[in-house]
This record gives sequence, structure tokens and C-alpha cells, in this order.
Amino acid sequence: MSKLTQYLLIFLVLGIVAIIVILKYQPRLSQNIPTPNPTPQLSASPEGEITFILAGDAMFGRAVYAQFHDDLKEAFENLEPSFFQNRDIALLNLEGPIMPNEFTPDTNPNNLMMKFPAQVSEVLKWLNINAVSLANNHTANQGAEALAFTRENLAEKQITTIGDPQNAADLVKSFEKNGLKISIIALNILANTPDIAALIAEQKENSTLVIIFPHWGGEYETIHSATQEKLAQSWIESGADLVVGSHPHVIQDAQIYQNRPIFYCLGNFLFDQTFSVNTQRGLVLAGKISQDKLTLELLPVKSVHLKVQLLQGEEKDAITNSLKKSLGFEADPITFNLK
Repeated sequence: MSKLTQYLLIFLVLGIVAIIVILKYQPRLSQNIPTPNPTPQLSASPEGEITFILAGDAMFGRAVYAQFHDDLKEAFENLEPSFFQNRDIALLNLEGPIMPNEFTPDTNPNNLMMKFPAQVSEVLKWLNINAVSLANNHTANQGAEALAFTRENLAEKQITTIGDPQNAADLVKSFEKNGLKISIIALNILANTPDIAALIAEQKENSTLVIIFPHWGGEYETIHSATQEKLAQSWIESGADLVVGSHPHVIQDAQIYQNRPIFYCLGNFLFDQTFSVNTQRGLVLAGKISQDKLTLELLPVKSVHLKVQLLQGEEKDAITNSLKKSLGFEADPITFNLK
């Protein structure tokens, strides 16, 4: 055997060994590896679909913390354990930062400087929430350090963060499965109103569904404003498929524009605003997409002694029938052709 042949054999053996080592130890694509802003692994829905569920404002400080202290899970003990399960995307608006140091609650209901204890990320993980919007007027209440810690703390639990209180970063996050893709753009319109027409068009080129999740509107107003309507319509004209808002702390009306639904505000999911019926009601929006169809389900909730539960019977029908009527539907399912 010539020296050249020997060298070639040695290189061949070394190459095979290297390939085996790489295949054995490299991270698998299905692993949930913490990143600064991880994308959840989508595996819940049947092949050919992506499912999602969107909830409104969630606040874990003030009277909520005062009542439940070290076990915030109690706030959800009246909600079905499977409520957020089996959804590819489960998102809510996190209305404040998670604190990096010892948590001292302020139970004053007029205190608008929000701060939440470290257990919040564990509670969200337990609820099967895998994404939150930080695009609101309270996530920067405790400064840049607390906001950065909030992102890092949630990332450790494999919870994706979308948006920024100043619309400065992370405006969009995409979730992909089986050739389908949902892009969610989160905005805090209370801070500024960025021109996102090009961003929407870019996302729509490669996405089956583009959702805009704005924080906007007048507090406690059950009817949307002209500004909200103008923005929503402009986003749909740019290619958005669904607009779902937060901030007014009450459920607002809905609308259809160019065969695309607009839910102006979901209202509160968990909040200590017990001074009215409307602030203790919220809407959770569940949906699924296939290649050419969007199907939505309306799931109203209420807060009873700061515990979230699904509405039933006439209370549920009063909310869902009103919203469906404004969308032009009388019965379920609520379905839109995406073509």
C-alpha cells in the first residue's frame, strides 16, 4: 500500500469519526434551547394547522399579589387546567416587569408603577403560555434593567417576548409549522405610532397569517376610537390578517374590514380593577389557520374575587352574540377565507 493511499485512508477515517461526533452531540432541532428570545417549538395542533390563543391584560402585582402572595396559581384555579394547552401559540399582554431582586408589593390601587414577583414566569409556564407582549405602557415602569431581566427570565422558561414599550426592538416574532407561518407584530401605540406598512408587507410575503397586537385606545371605552379604526384599516391594507388590541381594560367592539377581523380590545385577563363589571370581563380569542382559512372562537372570561373563570350561559352569550353580530356572523364557527 502506497503512502498516498495510507494518507487517504487516515483522512477518511478521521472524517467519519468527526461526522459521528457532530451528529451525536449537536443540539437537536426539536430541543427547547434557551436563547435571548426563543421561538416556541410548535407541536400541539394537527398536521396542516397552526393553533393560537390570545388573552388580554395580565397584572400580577398590587391586590393580585396581596391576595395570593407566594402562590399566584390560585388566581387560575377556576380555569380549566387545559385552557391554554394544545395550542401552538398561547400569548397574553404582560402588563409590567418581573423584578430581578426581592419583591416588595405595593397594594395601592392608584399606584401605576407596576412590578411583578419572580414567580410570574413559573406561573406563565404552568399555564402553558409560551409568548407574551411587552409592548405596553407598564413594562418599562422599573427601568431598563428590570425590562432586560424580564426578557431573560422569560427566555429561561422558553417564553417568547414580543415588542417593546418604546417600539424600539423585537416588534415581530414568527412561529412556523408544517409549511404554515404566523407572524405577530406587537406595538405600544401609547408611546408612538411607527410606520409598519413595509414590515407587514415583508411578513405577509412569507407568512400564512399576520397578526397585529397593538396596545392602544381609551381606557374603559367600550367603543373603539376613530384613531384605532384608521390604524387597523391601514394595517389590513398593508397585508395584516387579524388585529387584536389591548389596554382599555374592557372588551371593545369588533369590526370587519376587507374580510379581515378587528377586535379592538380583549379587555382584562387578570387585573385588580374590581370597580366595575366591564373591567372584570375579558375576551380570550382562540383560533386556527390552515393554508387558506382562519377560524376563530370567542371565549369570554370573568374575574371573581380576582380568580379567572370562563363565562357561561346568558353572560357568555351576551358578549359573544354582540361581537359576532358586528362581524356579520350569527352562529359558530367564525371563519374567514385568507385567499
